Amino acid sequence: MNEVTQENLDQVRKMGFRPVAVACFVANKKLLMVYKAEHKLWQLPQGGIENGETIGQAIRREMKEELGQDIGTRDKDFVLLVESLLEFPAQMHGSRELKTDEGSEIKMKGKKYFFIAVKNKLKNLDVRKTEFDGYDWLDFESARKLAEEIYQAGKKRITLEALNLLKERKLIK
Repeated sequence: MNEVTQENLDQVRKMGFRPVAVACFVANKKLLMVYKAEHKLWQLPQGGIENGETIGQAIRREMKEELGQDIGTRDKDFVLLVESLLEFPAQMHGSRELKTDEGSEIKMKGKKYFFIAVKNKLKNLDVRKTEFDGYDWLDFESARKLAEEIYQAGKKRITLEALNLLKERKLIK
């Protein structure tokens, strides 16, 4: 997955968008979705890409933090599905600190999501060791129904887009 360099990611920051890696774990034609009771939200595991990190490094770090496991996957095993920009409403611009790789402060105005397909490297996922309250491996239709319940319009749109691409590429049924 060498299409997106650290320089590309820093350009995203300079435009005011926080880069976010979204892991689309697939196994046996099903997709991993996680549930956070606090937000009453089913979603794909994800996290911000720190300054100086590649997307692959961010996915490995975030999944270790969020799922409690080292997924041990190499960058070449990741497949970039789609990039999607999400601009916040004007009143939320600057709501979070954002810096370029050189340390210049940027007024954050949204996020840029990088959806990455990852062949399952999770072994016996234990929800007690995760940041989540539940998880499930879902077929396309079940995942789509949960994604339709996402109350953030932008996040719903980009999640549904990623699900459709996973289905088109025959990674999930």
